[in-house]
Amino acid sequence: MSNILKVKNLNCRRSGEEVLQGVSFTLEAGKNLEIIGSNGSGKTTVLRSLLGFVNDHDGGVYWNDSEVPSTFQEGDVSCFYQGHQIAVKPLLTTYENLKFSSSGFNSSLEEITLIAKKIGLKHFLNRQSSSLSAGQKKRIAIGRWLLKDFNLYMIDEPFTALDDEGIELIEDIVRELNNKGASFLITGHRPSGLNSNKIYLDVKNDK
Repeated sequence: MSNILKVKNLNCRRSGEEVLQGVSFTLEAGKNLEIIGSNGSGKTTVLRSLLGFVNDHDGGVYWNDSEVPSTFQEGDVSCFYQGHQIAVKPLLTTYENLKFSSSGFNSSLEEITLIAKKIGLKHFLNRQSSSLSAGQKKRIAIGRWLLKDFNLYMIDEPFTALDDEGIELIEDIVRELNNKGASFLITGHRPSGLNSNKIYLDVKNDK
């Protein structure tokens, strides 16, 4: 099976301070990797570095079994990124938040309705999102994963603000997309119930 992503000895700095040192991992197509750590351990920094949002880093990043390390380019892999800010617009309805996301412009009403049903928001399609709970807003963000097929999903702490039903929903969707060949690189404070490889980051302590 091919490697969609390989990272060798990734070192990252923030405001001149080293926040990551020697991070290495491989992610195969159709597989999952979880980056586990407490607040401040550098989980988000890993994702942002891979996408080119953090410039002060070094190490080898290899896309799609390339033998040459490179910064991320859109032609490398079809990638979906969701950060801490899930960008659900409070004045838009559930339907509008899905339709007018970067992945949803070409989606039909029927397609969006089916996705809303899958994420448990079919009866909230025309509800302004400001009236939804934090967990329901998170479900809108999860629904965006289904609007278009991607090879790689980079999701920062997807299980935050979800109850057991919401967690099970994510696990089901990840398995569904894995079966289509998609890979997930996610962060979290603790391991999930997903079938995944895991790496653990520790907060850097100054001695």
